[in-house]
Amino acid sequence: MKFRIVLFLSLIFLVVIFWITLPSKKVKVIFCDVGQGDATLVMYKNWQMLIDAGPNNKKVLTCLERNIPFWDKRIEVFLITHGDSDHSGGALDVFNYYEVVNFYSNGDLSKEIEQKYYSIKLNTFDVIKTNMINFDVVNSAQNYKNSMDSNEKSIAGILSYKDMKIFMSGDITIDVERRLVWQKILKDKVDILKVSHHGSKEATSDELLNVLSPKMAVISVGLKNKFGHPTKEVLDRLKEKGIKIKRTDINREVHVVDVIE
Repeated sequence: MKFRIVLFLSLIFLVVIFWITLPSKKVKVIFCDVGQGDATLVMYKNWQMLIDAGPNNKKVLTCLERNIPFWDKRIEVFLITHGDSDHSGGALDVFNYYEVVNFYSNGDLSKEIEQKYYSIKLNTFDVIKTNMINFDVVNSAQNYKNSMDSNEKSIAGILSYKDMKIFMSGDITIDVERRLVWQKILKDKVDILKVSHHGSKEATSDELLNVLSPKMAVISVGLKNKFGHPTKEVLDRLKEKGIKIKRTDINREVHVVDVIE
């Protein structure tokens, strides 16, 4: 009798787990809490896109394991915006634990990554296109071939699905932002801004905010980090324009969920 009860409860548990992990009909964008770094997970049904992998501290795996069903060990799109360690440090962990179908970068990664995993180099105006979710590249290393500043070479782009638009800025600088605005590469409003370079004063210009006019800004940043990010200058610019601010050092993971069916 006892065995039957245990078996019955086990079956109920498995059914509940199966039900909870069924593919969702919602697009989920999760700004992971990876400390002082960037990692953003985009999900729709059984499809996942990971933009950056945070520093080498295993926190990106914690975010993935928390949000991707335990039986799904495939990431369809993995994009590293640039080679700085706070964006690419967790990449090898991702490759070790998940099958990556398509790997993209700005072509400026560490030898440790490039020697093991071939990445498709993205250039400005390239598009990563799926049936539901697109990523339109607006900045790449192509625009700054002679620059020694890795942040200028960072991939930046518009993540879009249905009527939602999110500007994924990587670590681009104010000079890059201004060029994108002046050349009218960025000219449309977005719903969400992923704040560049963790809220450094060297990015998130008034020119950019005036054009994009986001309703919400997400700052991926480490708690009490040594850089003083996010800076008062950036926070003041966002507040003055009435933009809602979310921070991973305060809010932990930041989730954006939209029903698209």
